[in-house]
Amino acid sequence: MRKTSTMFVAAFAVAALAVRVDAQQSAPAQNDSIAFLDHVNAAKLLAADDLTGRNLLDCTMPPQSAAPTGKPVTAPPTIVFDQLYYLGTDIVASWPLVTSGGIIQIDSLDNPEEAQRIIIGGYKELGLDPAQMKYLVLTHGHDDHYGGAKYLQETYHPHVLMSTPDWDMLAKLHEPRAGFGPPPTRDMDITDGQKLTLGNTTLTFYVTPGHTPGTISFLVPVTDKGTPHLLSFWGGSALPRTLEPGAFEARATDMGLLIYKRSLERFIKIGEDGGADGFIANHPYRDQTFLDGKNDKITKNQMRKPGDPSPWIGRSTYIRYMMIALECNEAQIGWIQAGKPRVGQ
Repeated sequence: MRKTSTMFVAAFAVAALAVRVDAQQSAPAQNDSIAFLDHVNAAKLLAADDLTGRNLLDCTMPPQSAAPTGKPVTAPPTIVFDQLYYLGTDIVASWPLVTSGGIIQIDSLDNPEEAQRIIIGGYKELGLDPAQMKYLVLTHGHDDHYGGAKYLQETYHPHVLMSTPDWDMLAKLHEPRAGFGPPPTRDMDITDGQKLTLGNTTLTFYVTPGHTPGTISFLVPVTDKGTPHLLSFWGGSALPRTLEPGAFEARATDMGLLIYKRSLERFIKIGEDGGADGFIANHPYRDQTFLDGKNDKITKNQMRKPGDPSPWIGRSTYIRYMMIALECNEAQIGWIQAGKPRVGQ
């Protein structure tokens, strides 16, 4: 583990210990049955002022959905890094990654209408050529990520990639849910450690089961005004509801909190070893890319002055984001193992 990582872990351990001591002093009767609240307090401590909000809903008992309610708000098509763009809503994201050999499109929104209006419309507004979409990478087999894929596949003919377990899961589905598009035709399978190279860009995919049987996560190399950075992309953010594999969303199977935890711990280490210094997500309320057009990273990016860092870059913020997910995961495991006691929120 590199020195910066060691320093962070030490600082976090001290802070977490302080939270635990404070909790014990304020509630002398606390026992092991509610020790999971230590993880909740640690997550709140890590969130500070800038990462509060929807990510902490994973720490509620029972966990609440972090997704906004109401009609989706479309984000303005945005250049995020020199070769990475945001096209999506305040609920779900898609990311075109431009390489010297064409475009790697990450996720496809809910349905063909959104894919045509938001993704292809965004391409044209940003000066991108949809015919250069060579690959469409689907982070996992939920319909808010693959819903527009069949339209893109049949219209622009990119190779469509998803993990083997999630392709297999989709093969068992029949009619799509109202408002969502059908699965794409099975094309390329992603396996753990597989590399995808297009032009001057290489992505390495890691199968990180939990959110679905075959959720994929990866690191994205980008530059910001020529300065290189490495973004962590955790592919499945919402926590399962059970310890073992169960049904988290309609007709799509999760792999449970215990497997999710192992995947998350592994991917945190991959990011640390790779030197990740920022993060993005496939839901904009997770990474705060687009919230309301007022207090989000797209807005902050538009207000940047020369020399200001990108709002998506910050090594300590990235680590805190990942650790919040881990602490909430631990909290849910402890809560279930304690018999799901009623707790005040």
